[in-house]
Amino acid sequence: MAKFIHAIYDDDDKLLDAVKDLKENKVTIEEVFTPFPVHGLDHVMGLAPTRIAIAAFLYGCVGFTFALLMINYIMIVDWPQNIGGKPSFSFQENMPAFVPVMFELTVFFTGHLMVITFYLRSRLWPFKKAENPIPETTDDKFLIQIPVYGNESKIKSILKKTDLFKMSIIDAKKENNEEIDNVQNNAQDRDTEITIGFVFHSRKYSDGSSNLRIQFTKGRGQQYAKNSGLRIFRKHWISKKNEVSDKHVDYIKINKSLNVLKANIEEAKNKFSNGSLDFEDVYKSIIN
Repeated sequence: MAKFIHAIYDDDDKLLDAVKDLKENKVTIEEVFTPFPVHGLDHVMGLAPTRIAIAAFLYGCVGFTFALLMINYIMIVDWPQNIGGKPSFSFQENMPAFVPVMFELTVFFTGHLMVITFYLRSRLWPFKKAENPIPETTDDKFLIQIPVYGNESKIKSILKKTDLFKMSIIDAKKENNEEIDNVQNNAQDRDTEITIGFVFHSRKYSDGSSNLRIQFTKGRGQQYAKNSGLRIFRKHWISKKNEVSDKHVDYIKINKSLNVLKANIEEAKNKFSNGSLDFEDVYKSIIN
């Protein structure tokens, strides 16, 4: 398929909601790329349960059998030894002393063969080129890849109803891909200008909240991020408005702080454009 729609989200809960909406509307999803395993995504996608547990049991049996044969040959058949007064006339009499070796070899075979099976089944091998469409899916973005079969307008209408971060049309027949929607109100991405936007730290606290960070980008090469000082529940974040919904605890107080930050961001971008502020010091005029 030469044409895809890439729907990008900045939160795993928003991703799950979008996948549910697409599945309910019978839209085919080719692949979902996430920076970490998303609980419940396999169930929503309708994926069959993994059989790696069955493979692990079989590999454990192989390791256990290998341990029995190896110990019996070494300690009973080939070179029996009297160690600490333990009997060496038969395997049955010596078996309690062999338990640690049998256990370790069972675990060894299970662990190593499971890893090898996973890499082979996932077609991962050294020097293989990454298949994720955008590198941000290894950091803090979640991407749904949807093939287009003449239903582009339907897919767009469904996605625009979700809390979308960005949507792009990928056409292999064209050199330039069309970027549909970038919900962060950022500066233009040129070497002489900067982009400032809100992103969430990938790590969550025990209560489910995350640090809201401000990311600063200059052109395509320089980038850094600073904590805004706000901890927010990502499921209540409205990307298009860069604020939280009224379902969030203390949403009035948080949105006031966000309004101050957004005003400081606009002022900082103007100062940078005028040359009165260096890129490395932009954050100082935003975060007090």
